[in-house]
Amino acid sequence: MSEASLVLPAPRRAWRKGARVLFQSRLDDTRLALAAINGHKLRSGLTLLGIVIGVFTVVAMAAVLNGLQSTIDKQMNQLGADVFEIQRFPAINFGPMTPEMEKRRKITLADVNRLREALPQAKQVGGDIWEYGKTVTAGDQSSPGAQIVGGTAEFFTNNNLPLANGRPFNEAETNDAARVVVLGAIVVDALFPRGAAIGQKIRLGRMDLEVIGTIERQGGMPMGGDNPDATVAIPISLFMELYGTSRSVSISIMAKNHDEVKKLQNQAVVAFRRLRGLEAQADDDFEVFTNDSVRGTFDQMANAVTGASLIMCFFSLIVGGIGVLNIMLVAVTERTREIGLRKALGARRSRVLAQFVIEAVLLATFGGALGVALGYLAAGVAQFLSFPAQVPLWAVLLGLGVSCGVGLAAGIYPAWRASRLDPAVALRDE
Repeated sequence: MSEASLVLPAPRRAWRKGARVLFQSRLDDTRLALAAINGHKLRSGLTLLGIVIGVFTVVAMAAVLNGLQSTIDKQMNQLGADVFEIQRFPAINFGPMTPEMEKRRKITLADVNRLREALPQAKQVGGDIWEYGKTVTAGDQSSPGAQIVGGTAEFFTNNNLPLANGRPFNEAETNDAARVVVLGAIVVDALFPRGAAIGQKIRLGRMDLEVIGTIERQGGMPMGGDNPDATVAIPISLFMELYGTSRSVSISIMAKNHDEVKKLQNQAVVAFRRLRGLEAQADDDFEVFTNDSVRGTFDQMANAVTGASLIMCFFSLIVGGIGVLNIMLVAVTERTREIGLRKALGARRSRVLAQFVIEAVLLATFGGALGVALGYLAAGVAQFLSFPAQVPLWAVLLGLGVSCGVGLAAGIYPAWRASRLDPAVALRDE
């Protein structure tokens, strides 16, 4: 190959030279911008507070919601596959209950048995009642804050709680109020730290109960919600001996296959309305929910919180943008002679414009990066405190992208003003 063939065409050489010049120019502008920011650290830091707060709000809130979402997605499988539940009150309710809800009749164990007979097409129908904040003991060990559930034999499969060891109580034990119990993982850890819980005795209230099974570790619900690992499950008839019959029973119904769930749900509503003697025009005096319906309610709440946090971020970024705009106008005023000198030495308007725009963008980006870092720090502290928090990538990109955009928007006018300064007038400035 001849030397002549190695020589690049003139247009390509000119393009490469222009690209190198442009890159060097932007690099010089960036250095000048960094030097200007570094020369006024305190002023620059105070200017960034609005942007830092706004981005931190979005990242931290997104981390909390993302962590809650992943945990709740797991916990929303508290009902087994193809299972729905009928209960007296809504599974999730915001605010006080209406007077109509307060007047609803409780659901009884007899209702469970009658509905089981009315729905032979269901795979199984069970019932359960809950009592919270109880203490169980075994010798010198105790487990406070246990949640006691009285269930029928279908409780474990209907509520998707597989056993790690032992066995569940059966229908005969349920009917006879047998003194048997199945424990969640947290309770086992507290009462039997050395293991070997099966066959041991625990004390609940005034009764000694034999441990016949333990539930597989599930992972707890945040914010003090139902934690399956803190479960102490006993036969429902034994529960009524201990705590009375004043509580309403929840009914869980499992379909034979997934395709029949919706149809069975409609049939269960019709059958239960008939059992409760409701007239055709009367509203239901009970609630029906599934994993999907509860998850949908949470998603609505999460969307509302996300929207509120984005609005807070928007206003914080407006304040931050005003701060950046103000400091850039001050910078233009302070550096009038510098600008005049640069233009007198041949700097084009585009170079002056680029310098101040880059400075504003860097200033805002530093604020965005600091907000993201604080958001990660908050998520780390939350995880240390056993609260689920995971920073999603979209929150990081949104925070950095919006902060850069705010810097660009806030820097354009001061940069344009600086680029239009007359060199002679600027050099006379005192």
